[in-house]
Amino acid sequence: MKYIFGPVPSRRLGLSLGVDILPANACKICNMNCVYCELGKGLKTYLEAPSPPSWQKIISEIREYTSSNTQRFDFLTFTASGEPTLHPDLEKIISEAKDLTSKPITVLTNSSRVAQPNVRRALRLADVVLPSLDTANQTTFRKINRPHPSIRIAQIIEGLVTLRKDMPGQMWLEILFVRGINDTREELLALKKAIETIKPHKIQLNTVARPPAESWARPISSKAMEGIRSFLGEKAEVVIDFKAQMDRPDGIILESELVDTLKRRPLSQKDIEGLFGKYSKTWTLLNSLLKEGIVKEQTIMGKRFYFAQAKG
Repeated sequence: MKYIFGPVPSRRLGLSLGVDILPANACKICNMNCVYCELGKGLKTYLEAPSPPSWQKIISEIREYTSSNTQRFDFLTFTASGEPTLHPDLEKIISEAKDLTSKPITVLTNSSRVAQPNVRRALRLADVVLPSLDTANQTTFRKINRPHPSIRIAQIIEGLVTLRKDMPGQMWLEILFVRGINDTREELLALKKAIETIKPHKIQLNTVARPPAESWARPISSKAMEGIRSFLGEKAEVVIDFKAQMDRPDGIILESELVDTLKRRPLSQKDIEGLFGKYSKTWTLLNSLLKEGIVKEQTIMGKRFYFAQAKG
């Protein structure tokens, strides 16, 4: 399938059936170029998505999957090889999808466009919105998230405040920490002040855990994460690794299924076994793809990851 991938093991959502509404045919489509991005560096930042797929094609694929597939998943998650709110028909896509599944719908967003009323209108339809806010400081914002020059962190915070007041669903705010950039006391004080204004339902703390766009982007320690969790209060939680395993027929795995998943997200051995099962055929296929150069491997923080790098 072109738009649907997974279900993939998610540290926040259990088994997440992903819908990539801006697939990376040539490059990732995003208005930021975050130093920790697992999609790698972008060639440029976008304020509009060039040639986005039609909402009808995306919905047709969701309809096909939900009507014929019996695999278990916990959330239907709208994401993108970049930023999903750049799709001009996000509201229509979410609205139509709600008629096709009883599973909760989530949207992952970098929060860059929540100041726009049409984007908030679309996000209000989701059961859970997972926006990012890594800093409340414009200088740090430019260093860690490297946004399009027109984007301001103050507008993002204001948009999140408005969205939280208007939305009937849940807001789970994610903060990803990069050592030496947004983990100082000054940064944490500013973040806490912003969070107290936004009032999210949850604060989910993360750090670099997959191969980042910049090799110098390093994680903070588990001790530091726990200290930040305590500082931010009872709504804060440190996101832990996903441990469940989905049910699959013995050893059945398609090359396209594995490659498409690895294009969108680097996976560790544990991730792959959680997603595709502990079958010898899985590793036979993976080793074959490694020899052909279709899949590559990279070690970060002592853990080996596999990926099929998208262009750009």
